[in-house]
Amino acid sequence: MKTMDSTIQVRRSGERSPTRPNRTLRLFAVDASLFALFIVVVNVPLTGLAIHEWLGIVIAIGMVAHILQHANWVVTTTRRLLSATSLQNRVNYLLVVGIFIGFVSIIASGLLISEVALPWIGVTPPGAPFMLWLHLASVGWVIWLTTIHLAVNWRWIASASDRLIFKRFARSGGTR
Repeated sequence: MKTMDSTIQVRRSGERSPTRPNRTLRLFAVDASLFALFIVVVNVPLTGLAIHEWLGIVIAIGMVAHILQHANWVVTTTRRLLSATSLQNRVNYLLVVGIFIGFVSIIASGLLISEVALPWIGVTPPGAPFMLWLHLASVGWVIWLTTIHLAVNWRWIASASDRLIFKRFARSGGTR
C-alpha cells in the first residue's frame, strides 16, 4: 500500500499514477468513438433505420460528454478570440461552432422525424419534409466541417495516435 509521501513522489517525478486516468487518452477515446459512430450512423442502408436512430441518440449523449470534456478549451478560446490567439485557433473555434450547430440540427431534426426510437417510447413526432431536408443538409454540413476540422488538427491527431495507441502497444509487447 502506498503512503501519501510515495504518491506525492510519484506525481512529482512526472510519472502517472496507475489509478489516475490519462485525460488525453480519455479525450482521444471519446473523440475517436464519436467519429467512428458517426461514420456508421450516416450509412442507414448498413445499419437500418432503428439502429440509425438509436445510435443517433447515443451520439447525442456522447456529444454532451465531448463538450463537457472540452469545456475549458471552449471558455479559454472564447475569451481569447477577440485578443491574441493564432489564426489556427480562430479557424478551429469557428469550425467547432459550426459542427456544434450542425449536430444540434441533426439531432433535433432527427428526433422530429423519428419513425422508430421515439414512437417506441410512446412519443409520435410530427415529422415534416422540411425536417428531413434539414436533417440531410446538416449531415452534409457536418461531414464537410469535420473533414476540415480533422485537417486543421491533423498534427495533434497523428501525435496523439502515435503516443496513446501505437507506442503503448509497442511498449506492452503487442499484448495490450
